[in-house]
Amino acid sequence: MAEQNSRAAAGRAKDEHTATDVAASSIAGLGMLVGALGAAGLVLVLCTNSLAGVGLTMVNIAVPAIAFGYALLDTVPRDALRPRRIGAVVLALVIAAGATGVSWGVSGVAMRQFAPADYIGRYGERVQVAVMDADCRHGTIWRRGPRADFYCEGATWRAGGRDERGRLTLFYQEMEPRSQARQIDAYVLGNEGYSVERVGEVESWAWWAGRPLWLLLGLPVLAAGLLLRRDLVARRD
Repeated sequence: MAEQNSRAAAGRAKDEHTATDVAASSIAGLGMLVGALGAAGLVLVLCTNSLAGVGLTMVNIAVPAIAFGYALLDTVPRDALRPRRIGAVVLALVIAAGATGVSWGVSGVAMRQFAPADYIGRYGERVQVAVMDADCRHGTIWRRGPRADFYCEGATWRAGGRDERGRLTLFYQEMEPRSQARQIDAYVLGNEGYSVERVGEVESWAWWAGRPLWLLLGLPVLAAGLLLRRDLVARRD
């Protein structure tokens, strides 16, 4: 008797897994795989920024996939009417959109701090900067080995029809004798600039640094979607 009850319970559990649940689990599982590979790429930031940038991209693609899959899981009972199914899918899409905004917005904030040269090199304006009257000091950044930079406070340039004064970061090799008497090609944004040589090849970090901060409004969207999902799952039970 006990064995029959056990088999019946297993059969009911199997019946509860709808086609929607299978699809949701597959999407979430694929997202976790992509996210894990992306996270591994992020770990390689110490080796190459190119791989780390690709890793961040993979993570930011995986986040909405995982959110959509888990949001849709267990929300549609077997034999549910079409409006219920459509509503569950729409809600999962809302949750995925909120998760996307949070993930991309946080990446934008982080990358603007981590890779400002890439950010300004991609989105800034190329101008000529005068460092003749600037206070240039030496500094060392440890990244892919020691790299010596100069930071010139009080450098001047003209951008957007306005004269600006700010800080220019450049390679120490650019600070040759009498170099302060000439103009230095640089990318500037606001009151900060990086020489063209210092920017070099703009890496994949820069695209994420340029994501608008209003994407962080996805946080309340995500919270509201999760609350609605909780109620939807409760009604299923």
